[in-house]
Amino acid sequence: MSLKDIPVKLDPGPGPGSPETTGLAVALLREIADHLLAVSQGGERQVVELTNLPLSEGDLQLLEAKLGRGEVEARINAAGPTEVFETAFPGVWWVRYLGEGDRMITQQLEIGTVPVILEAHEEDIQASARRFPSMFDELDTNHH
Repeated sequence: MSLKDIPVKLDPGPGPGSPETTGLAVALLREIADHLLAVSQGGERQVVELTNLPLSEGDLQLLEAKLGRGEVEARINAAGPTEVFETAFPGVWWVRYLGEGDRMITQQLEIGTVPVILEAHEEDIQASARRFPSMFDELDTNHH
């Protein structure tokens, strides 16, 4: 008997709509706890990409239930819509990048003070600083 003679059946695991979990959500929660501790001690921001992981619908539901929702939510409309919300754990952010019709393209968890997508770019701040004084010229013209 060789390996070719052994029948193999592939089990894709829990599918969409299934309340079953794979155990990956619990492993991710432990990873997030480690990242949060590191960031709280001055470490670099961390990103956990969820889209490429074999998470079941049950895993995602468990993650959302355990992480909960915090006080901050934002919707960004730049190069496609993006939804950001703070979880019930300050410093842990859920970021969803959406496509046409708000179809999920990718989602990730960012552990840090604020998600990168919410930070103003240095070039944009510099452009604002150059543009802002023109407002005073307009105000002076309209109020004289």
